[in-house]
Amino acid sequence: MRTRFIISALAIFLVCCCVFPVELFSAGSGDADFNKAIAYLLIKDTETAKRFFKLYFSREPNPNLENGFRLLTEGKYQDAAHQFSYFLDISPRSTFALVGIALSTSTMAVSNSGELLKRAIRLEPGTSSAFLCLGMQYMQEKNYPLAEENYKRALALDNVPEYKILLARLYLDMNKPDDALALVKSEADRLPEHFHFNFLVAQALFKSNRLSELGRYSQAALDAQPGNNDVRLLMANYYLSQDDAHKANLILKGLKFEDYNEDYMKAYGHALVLLKDKKARDYLYEVFARKKWDEDINRLLGLYHLWMGDKGVVQHWICRTILSGAETSRLKGVFLSEYQYPGYKFIPFFDVKQVVWINEDTLLAAASKESGEPDKIFIIDMAKMQVLQAVSLNGKFQEVFVSANRENMVLCSTAEDNAGVYLYAVTVVGRNIRLQPIWDQPVAMSSVLVGFDRTGAQAYITDRKIEALAFSSPFSQVDQYGKKKPVYPVYPFPIYKYNFINRNFVKLQEVGSVGSAPPIEALKKYALVADAVSANSEVQALVKKGQGMDSTSSEMVKIYFPGNMESLTHFIIYISDLKNAFYGVVWDQDSNRVTPVDETVFLGKDNYAELDIVDFDPVKKEILVLAKNEKDLIQYNYGSQSSIRLAKGAYKVYYNRPERMVYVLSERSDKVLFAGSGLLVVSLSPYVEKIVTSKKNLVDIISCTNNSEVNFTTGDGEIVKMDGEYNFTYIGPDMDGSIYAASPSAKRTAAFINGKLWLIE
Repeated sequence: MRTRFIISALAIFLVCCCVFPVELFSAGSGDADFNKAIAYLLIKDTETAKRFFKLYFSREPNPNLENGFRLLTEGKYQDAAHQFSYFLDISPRSTFALVGIALSTSTMAVSNSGELLKRAIRLEPGTSSAFLCLGMQYMQEKNYPLAEENYKRALALDNVPEYKILLARLYLDMNKPDDALALVKSEADRLPEHFHFNFLVAQALFKSNRLSELGRYSQAALDAQPGNNDVRLLMANYYLSQDDAHKANLILKGLKFEDYNEDYMKAYGHALVLLKDKKARDYLYEVFARKKWDEDINRLLGLYHLWMGDKGVVQHWICRTILSGAETSRLKGVFLSEYQYPGYKFIPFFDVKQVVWINEDTLLAAASKESGEPDKIFIIDMAKMQVLQAVSLNGKFQEVFVSANRENMVLCSTAEDNAGVYLYAVTVVGRNIRLQPIWDQPVAMSSVLVGFDRTGAQAYITDRKIEALAFSSPFSQVDQYGKKKPVYPVYPFPIYKYNFINRNFVKLQEVGSVGSAPPIEALKKYALVADAVSANSEVQALVKKGQGMDSTSSEMVKIYFPGNMESLTHFIIYISDLKNAFYGVVWDQDSNRVTPVDETVFLGKDNYAELDIVDFDPVKKEILVLAKNEKDLIQYNYGSQSSIRLAKGAYKVYYNRPERMVYVLSERSDKVLFAGSGLLVVSLSPYVEKIVTSKKNLVDIISCTNNSEVNFTTGDGEIVKMDGEYNFTYIGPDMDGSIYAASPSAKRTAAFINGKLWLIE
């Protein structure tokens, strides 16, 4: 029997040798072409990568492995992953296959490519391509120290010149053009026909303002790849730096990019501003819509409005440009002396995840000071702009939840390998904080929801997944075996309670009724629906129908709740599919009765349109919906069974329920951002319509006070206030695109923008 087993094993081995000829178990000095191919693959030069893969596999034939890298160069990542996975089943120690599957899965939502690369390095510490790929991963994560370390280790193992391309790119991203020059200039001089080396040198010369040599290397790059758009764009930016808009324009108007190119849009907008061409507006605002805090785009929009004579908005653009990181002295030479150049206070940080005001002068910031440093909790004196305290965490910071009195907080961080979350209790003592683990091990949840009792002394914690699972179909989660597990009527996640006074941490058994449910909004909503499922057959039938759907189904069941959590006794549950745009019921907990509603009460018979609920007021029995086809805003009263169309062409709606006022932004054209919008104000009691005209390009309605003051954002990145007389007043810059928080008095704002934590007063 033993002899037969040995013979069988030997036969399998010989078959494997035929299918997978002498394996590429490790990457040695003879693998230069393979290493070069990986380098070109990482910089997305797939044609050159294909050429070097072909050279390598012509010497070291391995059809299965070669096919995996062919699929990778063609962008067929899933097919490539399957191919490498199949290969690894037979050759589990193949470092090249591990590199291949790591690259194949790196763009997936859930990827373990880093672990695969580290496994390759453990198997063979000389696998330089694995270090190179790991460096790229850290670069994408903006962990520059680890990216540099891994790139340098790859170079030390195999002195492949192409590896320098990635390291030089890293130096340019880190704004170290001199380091990039020192690395690749000799390679460009040695290889004048090589595009990447010469282009990198040209980029580094431009960034370091060494312009006398720029033409030589940009021309060499252009000779290597005639008509290359990136080189021509660099030359256009060179001419713009010399204020030669005509030469820049000649280059730019001949360029065409298949996809949106931010650098091209900025350069063309810049040239058109200098040439006083109104087409500049479209280019500049398209970039601004995507990147609100770009220093160049904010400055150029200020210059555009200065030239257009819109002097009233120029001051706003100057403030935005300063907050984007521009030096005040430079701006004074660009704009007129009549404008103000505020000296906002700031503290430099590499990254900030969240900011929370402890009181009017003290801020908590979850942040890292330098690239590659772990997240810490910083306590900052915002009056002196001084860090008072820095506290380290386990894992990566995720979120901090604050009690109403701002004295107690719960902080969570993601454990390594996503093995749950660490929970911390944060207690404010004067101007210091105490941060203590709630539990000494990670809790088995990927993220959490936290609520506090009225005193703030007790915190309740549960899994955030309930938000996604409980209020829209399929009302289920899928277990590790692929089986659906309904979330109703038994709550599927643990609930914990933490007492800040005695530090007691306990697990609760159930959600309870609406009145006794823990003070987490999602749990109170869940409790209300669970009661309805148990008490009402029609609600139960709709939830059960939703459980039979999946996330890709053309049918969907959703649950909508009133905005006022204090009187949570009603909800709407409705189904929409290809035949019925809206069919559902309003459930009333007090009477355990349902009132049917469908699309006909909003649209009339024989009309179909997807409907979005804007507001639901069970006291007045009113439902406000937006029909997506004509963007009609319709109000229906299910008590009187009457409906009224309030507006047509609406794209943003805000309902001030206490004042019975509806504010509607309607489209003027398809280019909402550029063309602006119309504002309709509707008073429902008594019914009065008012069309408001404004020079402001209103984009969104963000808040409304009881004295009829409404705050809007504009296409220029402003916040403006409209008073009861329909007059508009500038409040300040819109902080969209930054990490920010207003102080308790709302008189100060802390905002993290482009590496600086600003205080805006």
